[in-house]
Amino acid sequence: MNIPPSTLRVLAAAIEDYRTVTPPDEATPAALAEYIAMYLVASNLTIRPHTNA
Repeated sequence: MNIPPSTLRVLAAAIEDYRTVTPPDEATPAALAEYIAMYLVASNLTIRPHTNA
């Protein structure tokens, strides 16, 4: 996988923030995914399907 370091930093920040603000008994994988998507959008990053071009 070729994920730019800046993207990995955004993902790590989103996960850390989610863990910080969300009580463990309220945390769900779906909510984490939504939180990560919010960070990606706010960072002007996009999610695109991988192509074998």
